[in-house]
Amino acid sequence: MIRAPIDAQVLQVKVRAGEYAPASVTATPLVVIGRAKPLHVRVDVDEQEAWRVGAGARAMAHVRGNPRLETPLTFVRFEPFVVPKKSLTGDSTERVDTRVLQVIYRVESEELPLFVGQQLDVFIDGAQQKGLVRR
Repeated sequence: MIRAPIDAQVLQVKVRAGEYAPASVTATPLVVIGRAKPLHVRVDVDEQEAWRVGAGARAMAHVRGNPRLETPLTFVRFEPFVVPKKSLTGDSTERVDTRVLQVIYRVESEELPLFVGQQLDVFIDGAQQKGLVRR
């Protein structure tokens, strides 16, 4: 039995009884723990569009595969450092030349069938930032 040493949930176990567990840093964690409630979503916003996203911007998330399943999101914070976009294809020849601003939102609906690590389609309202454009 695996138990979390903090108020969290065991999300993934990659070691079994009888296996050797090194007492050093491994490339992939042997056990992943975390809080599943409330769920948060990390949104990558292209740096070309980052100026449109303001603190507190309203957002809506849709479950991939069923756009009728949606939930409002509440702004939590910006990750203030713009980072290279992570590749999701796994193709070794893929080049990353796009940088993204990461925005953290809290998922408001607990009724949706969502899992930790699941990808969502997120739409952020950029209308409130229109007044920033100067000619």
